[in-house]
Amino acid sequence: KYICTLFQISRLIQVEISFKLKGIALQTIHARELPDCYAFQNTITFNNRAHSGKIKIYFDSDTDIQECKDWRIFNSVLQKNTQYILVFDGFVILSCLASLILCTRSMVLAWRLQKRFVNFFLEKYKRRVCYADRLEFLNGWYVLVIISDVMTIIGSILKMEIKAKNLTSYDVCSILLGTSTLFVWVGVIRYLGYFQTYNVLILTMQASLPKVLRFCCCAGMIYLGYTFCGWIVLGPYHEK
Repeated sequence: KYICTLFQISRLIQVEISFKLKGIALQTIHARELPDCYAFQNTITFNNRAHSGKIKIYFDSDTDIQECKDWRIFNSVLQKNTQYILVFDGFVILSCLASLILCTRSMVLAWRLQKRFVNFFLEKYKRRVCYADRLEFLNGWYVLVIISDVMTIIGSILKMEIKAKNLTSYDVCSILLGTSTLFVWVGVIRYLGYFQTYNVLILTMQASLPKVLRFCCCAGMIYLGYTFCGWIVLGPYHEK
């Protein structure tokens, strides 16, 4: 339904566009129960009464929920694909669990070796090992792998629950899986250290990392000032 108070574009005051949408909520279906059907009555209003050169847009929506009738869903292929995905998620959880156990074991052994090293220096040379030397026994790559494995396991469990229609925590699941994927790809860098050419690059990155972080902190102040300036100056002229 289109309602226009004046048909001349130069004298346009207001336009309303109304339409209906129908949807089915399949997320909460269990066994043979009927899903919920939604009927949305939407209205979009373009208001040009101020004649300021910028038409204001308003959106209004009314929802009517009712039980679906005479519904048919053929999901045999979808059900098989879902089962395959659940099996793959289970395999991912087992793989990450094995990786988590092995890395944790390596960290525990490194911590024991570090204690023996500290006691040896204290008994043999009567000297205490500095904190920086103790950190040499801590493998940062293993810490990264442990964190990524924990996030992947939790995210995969949430994903399986979402597939089983028991949860709807999409945001938490996506954050966990996305962050764990980032950590996994960062962890791939350590394997490049086994090649002589790439190892030189990795050692250079490790040596320059503190200076790069200090530079980023200083440059970040300039970028933040530039961002806030653009936000304040251009903000009133853009809805985003």
